[in-house]
Amino acid sequence: MPNAEDLEKTLPSSPTGEAKAQDLDKTQKVTLKPKKSSRTRWILGSIAGFIVVAGLGALGGMQAGVFAREQEGRIQSAVEAYTQFQLGINDLQNGQCDIARQRFEYVIELDPTYPDIVNYLVQAQLCTGITADPNAQITAGPTPTPDTRAAELIFTDAQSLLLSQNWEQLLITLDNLRNNNPNFQPIEVDRMYYIALRHRGGDKIVAGDLEGGIFDLNRAEQIGPLDVDAQNLRQWASWYIIGASFWEIDWPHAVEYFSLLVQAAPNLHDLNFFTAQDRLATAVSFEGGDLVDQARELADDELWCSADSTMTEAAEQRELTPEEQDLAVYYAEQCVAFGDVEQ
Repeated sequence: MPNAEDLEKTLPSSPTGEAKAQDLDKTQKVTLKPKKSSRTRWILGSIAGFIVVAGLGALGGMQAGVFAREQEGRIQSAVEAYTQFQLGINDLQNGQCDIARQRFEYVIELDPTYPDIVNYLVQAQLCTGITADPNAQITAGPTPTPDTRAAELIFTDAQSLLLSQNWEQLLITLDNLRNNNPNFQPIEVDRMYYIALRHRGGDKIVAGDLEGGIFDLNRAEQIGPLDVDAQNLRQWASWYIIGASFWEIDWPHAVEYFSLLVQAAPNLHDLNFFTAQDRLATAVSFEGGDLVDQARELADDELWCSADSTMTEAAEQRELTPEEQDLAVYYAEQCVAFGDVEQ
């Protein structure tokens, strides 16, 4: 930094020393400006770098989301191709050659490299009287156009019923279409069948028609794989039916199944609106009563310790009555005093 004498030579002459001091202050302030400018550039550079990094992170997240959606789409296409291929084989075996041909053509649209698809398509074409070069691109050739006006009207009605979610009437309409025009848009008709059966089946189970719901979901599964919610509903309905099959016959097994069901769907009920919670409480109570009866039989045979442990198990199932409490105390005392008397 320049000394005071040098500053005095560079500054203009001032009548007072006060003016010199003011000018000196201005000079010192000027020498500090570059430091502020450097710091500002550093801060701006840091902010810019952060923005770039954040932008790259957001771009990476978008790319990951796009990849996940693309992967999900590929999985769905693969499942659809597999389902239609299997249905096509079944149609071919049942003599539904034209339906099988349409299914195989649809599989090729989804996955041209699907294993054995060309061979099966040729079989379906031969079965329907259509011949084609298996190595050539598959296109529909000129064929007589059947009169499908009636089928198209029914199909339009079915689409309206699908939108309104009238599953019962939709299934009746689809049956009419399939029975009278089995070759009319079989893939789309199957799709509507699946949606109607899946939703009607779920609705039936929720409403208490457990057997009917399971039947509908099983039919839907013959067309395509069930979603997780439908699988859960079917499983819960099965637990309820199995648990009820042990009713008044085997209370421990009834308790076992309704205990599982209460953890998953406690309000699931049958057509009598007897919920899983109601079933479990009743089964537990009767199981406790059976255990008390067993304890009395053991006590009659002077198997005091066995009677005592059985009463303890009954108390774990339900609250004992005052009379049963007295018996439990008595059996415990006899167990300490005599143990199980050998017969």
